[in-house]
Amino acid sequence: MEDERKEPSLINKANNEPETTIPATPSVVWRPQDADKEDIKSYTRYRVRHATVGPNVTFKPAKPKPTIKDEGHKRVAVYARVSTKSAEQVSSIENQTKYYTEKIENTENWELQEIYSDEGKSGTSMRKRIRFKQMIEDAGEKKMDLILCASVSRFARNVSDCIEQVRQLRTMNPSHPVGVYFETENIYTLDPDSNQMLTMHAMLADWESANKSRRMILSYDQRICTGQYPVADLLGYKHTIDGDLLIEEEGAKTVKFIFYAFISGMSCEKIARILTEKKRPTLKGRTDWNAAMVRNIMQNERRWGDLDVRKTIVIDYVKGKTVRNDNIRDGAYVTQHHQGIVSPAVAKAAKLVAASGKRLGAGVMDISVIEQGALKGFVSVCPSWGCIYAEAFIKVCSNVYTAEELEQLTFETDVRSGKEHSKIISMQFDGYEVPYGAFFLKRNCPIITLSSKRVFINKACHERLDNCRYIEVLYNPILQAIILRASNKDTPNAIPWISSNGKIELNFYARAFCSAIYEQLHLVRDYRFKFRGVLRERGKGKILFFYLDEPQILVGKRKKRLDVLEKPENGIRYIKFKTDDEHEDFDTDDSILAYPEYFEENLFGTSYALRRWRDRLFSHLTEADIRERGVVVDNPMIGVLPSRDEVKQEIQNLLQSM
Repeated sequence: MEDERKEPSLINKANNEPETTIPATPSVVWRPQDADKEDIKSYTRYRVRHATVGPNVTFKPAKPKPTIKDEGHKRVAVYARVSTKSAEQVSSIENQTKYYTEKIENTENWELQEIYSDEGKSGTSMRKRIRFKQMIEDAGEKKMDLILCASVSRFARNVSDCIEQVRQLRTMNPSHPVGVYFETENIYTLDPDSNQMLTMHAMLADWESANKSRRMILSYDQRICTGQYPVADLLGYKHTIDGDLLIEEEGAKTVKFIFYAFISGMSCEKIARILTEKKRPTLKGRTDWNAAMVRNIMQNERRWGDLDVRKTIVIDYVKGKTVRNDNIRDGAYVTQHHQGIVSPAVAKAAKLVAASGKRLGAGVMDISVIEQGALKGFVSVCPSWGCIYAEAFIKVCSNVYTAEELEQLTFETDVRSGKEHSKIISMQFDGYEVPYGAFFLKRNCPIITLSSKRVFINKACHERLDNCRYIEVLYNPILQAIILRASNKDTPNAIPWISSNGKIELNFYARAFCSAIYEQLHLVRDYRFKFRGVLRERGKGKILFFYLDEPQILVGKRKKRLDVLEKPENGIRYIKFKTDDEHEDFDTDDSILAYPEYFEENLFGTSYALRRWRDRLFSHLTEADIRERGVVVDNPMIGVLPSRDEVKQEIQNLLQSM
């Protein structure tokens, strides 16, 4: 039968003639796209099915999976750890040691190499696990073949540490890998199939450690809120069954000696040497002391009966990172929580001495005030005092005046400020003004300059006081005045003015004293203040008197606004200025000069009558007044302290009983 799909001839309808016939397109057989892949697979199946082992091939089977029962001699080490030093846990580590010793002795081909144990060490970090680190080091020296451990949690509670240490033991000596067998989990780390199981158990141990940390934080919070304050062991105290602190006499002797020796002038280094020579035990039984240990004892508030609960916290249980608890978690400060070994006053005195820097060898400096004469109320200043404040100066100064005298001084202060100008009647020199001394500051004038940390005294002051070797600084916060006078080295608050090499000391560090003046006079801490001195002589006595109400103000260029010359700020008028070469500690190239705002109101100076009232002190000044020494008074910064003789006697008694 003919093919019916054959194309019929086409007729040209225009001329009725047949068109040319189009030949049929020959059929093409296409190869499938993945035919090559199929051929390869078919060939591979054929080759595998018909493969044979030739006579020249020797088969080499792999070693069986390692186990702890492998034949051959094994040097076995044991690692044991407990997280606390409680009796229960110490018993646990002893049981572990006994158990593994017998196990190794009863196992054929096993030899006990060493038992490594860490008591009272957390497993979250290796920082304090001395014996663990020693074990790893010995393994690197090929001293063992196998390590036995009770469980993964005893080895490490940190996933990364556990995996890393196991890997290190396995690879540090490729020809001699050291495996760890965790008996509880039945995991042997040289078995390749153990990695996943070890990771899972290490994660569980890490989770348990984190959960334990959270439980401890919650327990602390609950105990603080209910008044059950946890108190750690402390040298000088022992705990009762109820958790109360009682003084332990032998330890208390050490603590007392540290405090009393320090406030008498001994350094922490010297105290540590004495305690070491006396073989005084620390809380942990050590007899070698250092300065840091001495300082830590004096900084602990429990020594004087207070309790600061939760001073520090652990913010990372893995690394054991500890920071101060700045209200991050609940805390409490309990005053008079228990009986103190020393009084709070002695503790404050120790803090004051520690903050007093270079004059440490002098111990607690006596605070003295002149009680009579023209210089009544002036306080002798120790420049190295720490922790002093303006209120303390005012309190000491005020105590030597009667109520009537204080009222008169207040009135005179108002007169100097101009508040009571109307009550001053002066017929002589009426209308005359006395210019401010700050306008006449020259290099040859006696000048004191105060910064927030230092006191600068120029050479002119030294010359006016006959080039004396020691000076004494007196300060009256009510009169707002400073006095310099010659002194000697036996004076408690004497300041060396000439160094051992003959150089004049033009400045000294007095941070606390300067801060008190800045606080009292409301001075801007970023600025420095210069004051002119007036020499007063009576017989052979000389003093330099500095009123603090007429300052020149030195402002660093970096503290000055760009528009400050056009518009006064902070009550200060600025003038371009460059200081003299005497004060090299200043930024002389960048300094500008300024004056207080009230200088603008009375540009030239103050009235003659006001100045006479301010200077009435000099009218009845005598040589005896200049040489008058102050009397020691109770230090308002500290409280009632034993006398120097009592402190020395207490130190001698303690040394004899130790």
